[in-house]
Amino acid sequence: MLIYWFVLGLHQAIAITNAYLFTTFGADLDAATFHRIGTELAGAEEFSIGIGGEFYINMLGVVYWVFGPSHLLGQQLSILAFSLSCIVLIKIVHLLGRAQYEVPILFCFGALPTMVLLGSVTMRESYQVLFFMLAVYFGLRCQISGKIRFLFGTVISALAMGLFHNGLILYAGFLITLVMTWRLRPASGLWMVSKLRLLSIVMIPLGVFGLMIALNVGPDIAGTNALKSATTGELLEYAALYREKSVTARATYGVTLDTSSWGAFIPSSLAVLFYYLFTPFPWQVGNLIDVYAFMEVLWRMTLIFYAIKEWRIAQGSLKEMFGFMLLLYFSMAFLWALGTTNYGTGMRHHMVHYWIIIVLGLPPLVDAFKTVALKTVVERHLLVE
Repeated sequence: MLIYWFVLGLHQAIAITNAYLFTTFGADLDAATFHRIGTELAGAEEFSIGIGGEFYINMLGVVYWVFGPSHLLGQQLSILAFSLSCIVLIKIVHLLGRAQYEVPILFCFGALPTMVLLGSVTMRESYQVLFFMLAVYFGLRCQISGKIRFLFGTVISALAMGLFHNGLILYAGFLITLVMTWRLRPASGLWMVSKLRLLSIVMIPLGVFGLMIALNVGPDIAGTNALKSATTGELLEYAALYREKSVTARATYGVTLDTSSWGAFIPSSLAVLFYYLFTPFPWQVGNLIDVYAFMEVLWRMTLIFYAIKEWRIAQGSLKEMFGFMLLLYFSMAFLWALGTTNYGTGMRHHMVHYWIIIVLGLPPLVDAFKTVALKTVVERHLLVE
């Protein structure tokens, strides 16, 4: 509870500072724009329906219209989403049998500087993290308990996550499909999972067919370009064009996504994923921000290493759960990598799936640290004697 209040206090300090004292780091571009447009929509009382930034702006506009425009209020909504995600995180930790590590996990999740700075202002990431966590939590509950009602929780949470980003609405379909088809329990207890797979045979084609009809017949909704490109088979071309539009001079990866053929796409996409996960490289560090970004890369590399190590030594259903979560981590990273061209933007996107490697990788890292510390103490004691 102390750690919970501590990380919330960090977020509140940033929100109050940004609202009343000066603009904090990372709150001067998108965050300020979202707040400004939301205020304008509230004043004009003109709202629209959309996905991604359009949805978030209109959500802020409605809140400001009801309660009055307030920068602090918009930020408090982000902190509320973050605070709820902390609770869901602890539930997932307990679900995976890692309750004894909940304090360091909560601290490393909530006190990450990127999470504190960008999760306290009028940005979408706090909501994306919350609903992604909820979708995974309900998915795990569905697989473990074999109760269909948890599948509805996954569907609702995944779709809510998708409302905040046009790429995540695509990922929502992948996540729901994975929950319905992933084999978690041993063969002797697969009757419910088989029902999920049988249900997926019916629901997934119907869902895709209904989506295609809705996009072609229904009204034009802002932020659905990614969905439309997926239904027309032009998703890779859309991703390549999106990357070209978002290229910046500073902190750019310098790798290109080649969609000319599958033979070119596969190696280029792997290169894009590698750069997304592990840049900036040491020779790219040129200022204090780059130093922090590089430290975050080292931290991420360590957690990924221990997470994979923990998955390899796990057994039974626990191994399947770890594999399920690792697949979610790398698939989410792949999604963001396709549309990200610089590690500045990449740091924002890492917030959404960072919690997975914290849950999986931090416990063995803590154990390794304790082992080394104990060995050092014993050796010093022997030397003294």
